[in-house]
Amino acid sequence: MEAIINYIQEKYHPLSLILYGSYADGTNNLNSDFDALVISFDHEQFHDTSFVDGIQLDVFVYPSTYFEKDYACEDFVQIFDGNIIADSNGIGKTLQANVQAYVRNRPIKTKNEIQSNIVWCVKMFERAKRCDCEGMFRWHWVLIDSLEIFCDIMQHPYLGPKKALKWMEETHPEAFNCYKRALQNFSMDSLEEWIGYLKNTNGTH
Repeated sequence: MEAIINYIQEKYHPLSLILYGSYADGTNNLNSDFDALVISFDHEQFHDTSFVDGIQLDVFVYPSTYFEKDYACEDFVQIFDGNIIADSNGIGKTLQANVQAYVRNRPIKTKNEIQSNIVWCVKMFERAKRCDCEGMFRWHWVLIDSLEIFCDIMQHPYLGPKKALKWMEETHPEAFNCYKRALQNFSMDSLEEWIGYLKNTNGTH
C-alpha cells in the first residue's frame, strides 16, 4: 500500500486522499483493487485504473474546484466510513462529514414508492421468463437493483453491494440466503422465490 500511496502523491499531489473499500477495512485479498478518492488542487477529473506493484487502482480524482460548487453527496457514499490518509486543508473531512449527514438524513422511500419498485420487480420477472436477449438482460437487472430495494424496505441505507450484502447476512440471514440462491442458481424458480420474498417482506413492514 505504501507504494500505491507514493504513486498517488507523486502523480496527483493530493490535497486529500480518502481510502475506502477492502484496503480500508482490512478485507483485501490478492484480487482486491485499491479504492480511493483523490482531491487534487488542479488535476482534471479522472479515473485512474493503473496497476501499481501488481495491484489495480480504482482511484477517482477530482479537482478541488469541483467541491466549491453544489455536488451530489449520493455520488460519494462510498467514502462514508473511509479512512482519510491525507487532508491538507480539511476538504476531505468536510466532504466526508457532508456525506455522513446525507446518509443520516437521507430521504426514506415512501410505502408507495417501495410498492412501485416491487411492481417493477414483478414486471421484470415476467419479462425475464421469455428468456430472449432482452429478457436475460432484465433478469440480471432485477437481481442487481433488488438488493437496494430490499434495503429500502428495511429502511437501511444502501452503501454499495459489499456493505449491503454483509449487513443482510448478519441481520437478515433468511433474506440473504434467498437472495444468494437467486444469484448462484440463476434459475427461474430461485428468482421467483426472491421476488416473492420481497413482496411478502414489504407487506409486513
